[in-house]
Amino acid sequence: MHTDTQLLNTQMTIEGLKWIDRWRIGNGRADSYVVPFPTTRPINIVTHGEERFEYGQYGIHLAQQDVLTFLGNVNARIRARFIDCRMTSPTFRRSVDIYFAPTSGRTLIIPPGVAHTFSGLEGVVTLNAYCLFLPPLEAVVQPIVGWRPEHDIINLPLDTEPKSVEGVTAMSEPASDRVYYQLAELQTAALSARDVTHGETRSFVLNSGENVRLMLQQTPNPLRATANWPTSQIGGVKFERRAAVQTGEHSRIIPVAGPSPLYIVDHGTQPYSFDSFGIHLGQEDHLTFFGSSEHVIRLHLVDMREGSATLHREEWHTFSPDPEMQLVIPCGVAHALSDMEHVFTLNRPALYLDEHNAYQPGNDVIDWPISDRAYPVLRPNEKPASLPYLQALAKLQKQTMAAAAVVQTPKAVLVNDEATGKQVKVILSQTAAVAKPAP
Repeated sequence: MHTDTQLLNTQMTIEGLKWIDRWRIGNGRADSYVVPFPTTRPINIVTHGEERFEYGQYGIHLAQQDVLTFLGNVNARIRARFIDCRMTSPTFRRSVDIYFAPTSGRTLIIPPGVAHTFSGLEGVVTLNAYCLFLPPLEAVVQPIVGWRPEHDIINLPLDTEPKSVEGVTAMSEPASDRVYYQLAELQTAALSARDVTHGETRSFVLNSGENVRLMLQQTPNPLRATANWPTSQIGGVKFERRAAVQTGEHSRIIPVAGPSPLYIVDHGTQPYSFDSFGIHLGQEDHLTFFGSSEHVIRLHLVDMREGSATLHREEWHTFSPDPEMQLVIPCGVAHALSDMEHVFTLNRPALYLDEHNAYQPGNDVIDWPISDRAYPVLRPNEKPASLPYLQALAKLQKQTMAAAAVVQTPKAVLVNDEATGKQVKVILSQTAAVAKPAP
């Protein structure tokens, strides 16, 4: 564990509240990394806008463990406050108040039943790879369980005194993958029909003296315009809107369903532009960009797919980071991005297998020199990877990460085999550089 993560953890005096280091792959630059998230479960993108942002209350999940990675300016200063509201916890009613900086190298774990609130999140995007818990079996068979998924979150005023907290009972049984997949289907169905807002759950005392818990929900704002997003004439390339749950005037929760494992590319703060096209044969990129809305990214595309109606068509586009925009780049379409400094890219791709029912993540990409206009004709993979295949891939990634090997992303180039006259792919590996501790 990095020294600064250890230092932060000395302040986390609530049972189960902690920071963990993220396993990162060097991405060819001193401060650029690829950060794998080896899961087939859904995650949430949480945006906060660029105006001053702070939550106006504490939030307590009864059945959700937040697993938060904060992405933004490493010089930003975020304040976090916590109260342990779990009646059975050895640290019940203990509070914590800390400051920290966003980084792709560190993740915060908040157990169910721990109230939390943040301020200073303007310009910061949070990824929540949450874990779900269910009531114990003995509670499920009782006539009244006392918990419903739609009422999972409880809100407390910011001036709540820890000693006055009545206490809650958090769920304790880990949910199976099936629960996550069904949740993703429900989210997709609900958000495809209409925009929704995120409700706040508060406790009230009626005139009769009865305590009730009510959910307060605002009417959503109209759909945001997408007129400024580019339009591509290359078949399958799309700039499309992600469905979102409105949590404030400028803040959103954007569910990202699986089941493919995902990763983040942290491009660092130094000037960063691709020095070659990247071409995937088995990976259809589904990209979301985080960064300043005033920053401009340049994109160069070339269709290299055998049999495509737009074979060797070239396009140049410019756009700004927008967490609600998803860029889809099909297998076999070459792409090069420029001016990527201060930008984070989330990629939850769709994966396809070759004729041997295989896909190799580390060897899938081909790097083609931007200056070489003798574009090849490539045959992309066509068979969608099955859920069991993706689950096995996620498991393999976890095993690789557990080995704690320090690696660099490889390059793959096409060269002519003098013996056969055919083009073959050659993998070029770089000497690994030790990842720097998170700031």
